[in-house]
Amino acid sequence: MKENTGKSKYVILGMLARMPLTGYTIKKWLENEYSHFWQESYGQIYPTLKVLVAQGLAVCSDKGEHGNGRGQIVYSITDEGRKELSKWLREKPEIEKLRYEILLKISFGENTESEVLIGHLDDFIRRNEELVKEMKDCMENLSQLTGEGIDFTYSHLTALCGVHVYSAMKDWAVEAKKIIIEKGESL
Repeated sequence: MKENTGKSKYVILGMLARMPLTGYTIKKWLENEYSHFWQESYGQIYPTLKVLVAQGLAVCSDKGEHGNGRGQIVYSITDEGRKELSKWLREKPEIEKLRYEILLKISFGENTESEVLIGHLDDFIRRNEELVKEMKDCMENLSQLTGEGIDFTYSHLTALCGVHVYSAMKDWAVEAKKIIIEKGESL
């Protein structure tokens, strides 16, 4: 299996810097908190955890003080792992790359019926409305967890970004739909 050379290492180190976690918990946390801007599969998480342990950036213990009695392995960040995370956090982020298939389809819209595009836009509007709701729910959940002694201010900020991005994409789709309908009426 090819070693993951992407950012998985830093995603996991960042999560372990908050608290010791199992691979399963890391995956669930990623699905709930980061899915609007970052995805990792079990096929990335577990090999990355093994690499982190091999590099001395994390340690693992099964059924340890944080274990749940089911034999799950709990991972914790080491001092070296914190240094590696800190070093990466200081590096300039890569330029973001946007990939929305709907934008390609709208771009080539003269090659299909306006009803097809309107249907795609209606679906896109609904998805983005749902995503805004999910981000707002995530922010509410994070505010409740903050009371348990973990500072989720920065996670809250990423969810807030999701609210703004998905709201903007929904607004764009509403406006695009209006323009397509007006174009069809003028023909």
